[in-house]
Amino acid sequence: IPSVDRSLARTSAWMSYVAFAGLVALAFLPEHDVPHMVPPHRDAKAAADTAKPAERTQSPVPVKPVQTAAVPAPPTATTPTSPPTVSAATSTPANPAVATAPPPDVWTPEQINAGLRSCLQLLAPAGADIALEEPMKHGQCGTPVPLALRSIGIAEKVEFTPAPTMNCRLAASLAEWIDKVLQPAAQQVLGSRIKRIVGSSSYSCRNIYNNPKLSLSEHATGNAIDIAGFQTVDGRTIYVAKTWGPTGRDIEAAKKKAAEKSSGKAGDKDKSAEKPAEPTPSIEDAGKKASAKDKGKLVKATFKRDDAKPAEAAAAATVPGVPVPATTKEANFLKRVHGGSCTVFATVIGPEANEAHRDHFHLDMKVRSRSGSVCH
Repeated sequence: IPSVDRSLARTSAWMSYVAFAGLVALAFLPEHDVPHMVPPHRDAKAAADTAKPAERTQSPVPVKPVQTAAVPAPPTATTPTSPPTVSAATSTPANPAVATAPPPDVWTPEQINAGLRSCLQLLAPAGADIALEEPMKHGQCGTPVPLALRSIGIAEKVEFTPAPTMNCRLAASLAEWIDKVLQPAAQQVLGSRIKRIVGSSSYSCRNIYNNPKLSLSEHATGNAIDIAGFQTVDGRTIYVAKTWGPTGRDIEAAKKKAAEKSSGKAGDKDKSAEKPAEPTPSIEDAGKKASAKDKGKLVKATFKRDDAKPAEAAAAATVPGVPVPATTKEANFLKRVHGGSCTVFATVIGPEANEAHRDHFHLDMKVRSRSGSVCH
């Protein structure tokens, strides 16, 4: 046992020597051999020196160290996001017909082609000189095949100045009207044929009388024309406003005024007798006396045509201040044309109808299911 104790004592002493020698040797070892004892700032410098070139380019500007305790941390940078993309499923309408349908104010190719075919059939035998215009559509207004009518006539062409814009159906009706009504009346009454229609107008996107409470005018679809006058081959120009003469409204207004004057409502009979007799009012003066509220009101035409008896006109002339219907050849021609137009057109409105048509004829081809034609 004493020998064992001595062996343990020597072993313990030897281990103490080895441990002491190791501690002494650690003091002389190089610093890179003991990484756990390298100061933190040297470790950061070594990491920066050994960084790859690609990593250095990510932070080209050196950032100064800050004390996080004194300076708040900067906000976290956010990467901008691109706008959301629309998938093919959401960009394509569910109904393919909606995507291919034309806008509301555009005629379809089928409508234009059908209009061209109809126009060719209507105007081929009419001898029309036309200029096709671009299809026009403005809400309820417009026509798929508008045309500017320069001249038309089967037996003899009549020019239009200026060329009115209209649809083909109205142009074909004008050709029939010229040959069956206009030229025969001019030849029989005036002794000369008509070569030109002046002051005409047609297409206009508006309501009747420009009144928003009334329905759409036939002018809005190019289905109506207004004619202000005619020019003969021998050089005469016959305007509706100047040639028609006093209307039934003018005569009735003059009669009423004459009756009031004779009954003494204007004052004492002696004083009224001293006043000079009033001259026969002109067409313009008589028109001004008509009621303004009747401007757009249609009345039944009661004019006397060229076959009116001279005795009736003479009887009306016996009343002082009362005008009589015009009986000139030009006036009779206009009234015969007005009456004959009712056999061709669906609507004929002239000076006898109202103040709005005192200076022109309105002719249209309105389709009516019940009332039929209108002639005033």
